[in-house]
Amino acid sequence: MSALPDYLLKLSVSLAVIALFYHLVLRKLTFYDNNRHFLRFYSALCFIIPLININHFVSPGPTPARMFVQSVPTFSRIAATETATFPPGFPAELTAAAEPPALTASDWIFYIWLVGVAFMTLRLGAQIRSYLRIRSQSRLISNDGVKIFHFDLEMSPFSFGKAIFYNPHLHKPDELQDMILHEYIHVQQWHSLDVIWSEILCIINWFNPFAWLIRSAIRQNLEYIADQKVLENHPDTKAYQYLLLKAAVGPEFSLVNQFGYHSLKQRFVMMNKNASPRVLLACFLFILPLLAVTLAAFRWDVPGKKKVRNFWKSSAEVSKRKPKNLLHLSGLLLDGETRNPVANMQIKITHDKVYVATIKTDKDGFYFAELPVRPEKGVIHEYDYDVSYGNGQPAFSGGETYHGDFEFGEIFTCHFLNKPGLPDLRFQRYGISSKPFYDRYDPQHTRDELKAYLLENVKPHKDEMALRVDYIKTHRWSKDVITLYKGGYFDRKKQLVGYESKMKLFLDGKKASPREINEAFKNYPYMLSGDQERRNCGFDICTEITYLTFPLYRDAPPAALVKGNVQVKDAQSFDPDRLKNEPYLLDGFRQVYGASSNLMPAKQDIKRVMLLKGRLAKYYDPALDEIWWIETRPVNEVFERPAFASK
Repeated sequence: MSALPDYLLKLSVSLAVIALFYHLVLRKLTFYDNNRHFLRFYSALCFIIPLININHFVSPGPTPARMFVQSVPTFSRIAATETATFPPGFPAELTAAAEPPALTASDWIFYIWLVGVAFMTLRLGAQIRSYLRIRSQSRLISNDGVKIFHFDLEMSPFSFGKAIFYNPHLHKPDELQDMILHEYIHVQQWHSLDVIWSEILCIINWFNPFAWLIRSAIRQNLEYIADQKVLENHPDTKAYQYLLLKAAVGPEFSLVNQFGYHSLKQRFVMMNKNASPRVLLACFLFILPLLAVTLAAFRWDVPGKKKVRNFWKSSAEVSKRKPKNLLHLSGLLLDGETRNPVANMQIKITHDKVYVATIKTDKDGFYFAELPVRPEKGVIHEYDYDVSYGNGQPAFSGGETYHGDFEFGEIFTCHFLNKPGLPDLRFQRYGISSKPFYDRYDPQHTRDELKAYLLENVKPHKDEMALRVDYIKTHRWSKDVITLYKGGYFDRKKQLVGYESKMKLFLDGKKASPREINEAFKNYPYMLSGDQERRNCGFDICTEITYLTFPLYRDAPPAALVKGNVQVKDAQSFDPDRLKNEPYLLDGFRQVYGASSNLMPAKQDIKRVMLLKGRLAKYYDPALDEIWWIETRPVNEVFERPAFASK
């Protein structure tokens, strides 16, 4: 958890740079569309900037760029005492692992931040619920590309998504034309996406005033855009401003684009402002040197200084007999296509980016290095290794980390190398548990016994790789969604996803064979989406895959489909046991096994029961003539409820 304070601090500084630059340089310019792109792009970029270490891209020599980077102070939190790294010769003294620490300040920061995120998420949920309530109480009067709703609330017109809402009794017909045009611009340019992004920004950065400043700037700039487009077709600016004042009635609804709100005074100022000269577009470029300084301040591993690393805890099971002051960096290198050992492959080892040694694989593809470790509370160290082909082309890389609270060394690795020029053969890395080896560990014969242990346990992985390679060679292209080949199931990407003896297949909630699944999708040539294929997998091998030919939820159907296709049933006499064998939707969501939505309502919770028939049933599932609609929640909380409220 200690990585979070460092990240949030750097994220806050990045957002402060963006917010201050906008308010000091760009806010008074009339390049509203450019400002919109600036606020969206750079506020999103702020989440990536703290993760970039420019030391990887700066030459280590005394170049001018390097001198500039060194002159910028490093911006980082103080997390723990500085710790020395191992030099190439290794330290002579070795210490035992430290005791697990108590709850740290970083942990408290994480929990406080998480509480704030939860509260802000609930706040957004309440706003969405209020919007859905207003929508359910409104009357749809037009659905020609943009949905237009009438409501009876004392509230300013607003838009959200592809819908516009207003009260026709509060405004004159000639006023409504400008109001609807204003909201139509919000809809046409998808301003709701900017609004949602600004809310997400404040959920994650609820503690940061600059995030709220950016949120306000995003909302205000969207109104500038809409006002500008309206005034291009409006002869009288003052009349439009008066309309804005007149329309500002009722409460302000922060989730939507509302006609008469969002800093009217400032909007009037910008309406009367002359267009900015295009030469001032160059102002947008001034953010680049500011970002360069920010990246330099966020760099890591400053030469001449010892580094503090963040850490995590591992739940891996490691033998109690495993030494706490040694790391056995060991494994096998095999050819992915032939499964033969790869001998004399050089492996370069570094410790905290400092070169340690180069080892080679033997004739059996076995490599081994016994390395000292010094676990320390709150500080993470790492051994890294890199393997390259003879021509310098990278083959793979890996590593092992350790600290006082981490059970390192839980696996040994078996790498199947992908030869250059064989793009279809995916590189594979298998782990072999270290616990059985260390349970009978003999420090006097570590190398020989470890080699024998790995060669003894690599056979299942070699067999699986052989199956993968054989399938790739014999199946250049498969139109089938799932293919059973020599006991293994392969998907359209030609990847092994499971075994016949260990994996179950379901189609629309029922057990199915590969033939039935392929028949259901025979006219679908594309890769299946996450809504059509739901996998229950471990690292890469699955135990269950569920395929769906229908959506789990849909928008409310047109009123024409509802009329004459609904039978209202008595909820008190309805037997929910019949839902075990019949399709149904619960509060607007289809319930089916294997699709993370398999709820069975209790009889006492059922409030309303409808049987959907004919075209209405096929709207939810093309293969059905009837489907149950079950409601356990209030009407306004049922997702995309069809228009049968009077039934």
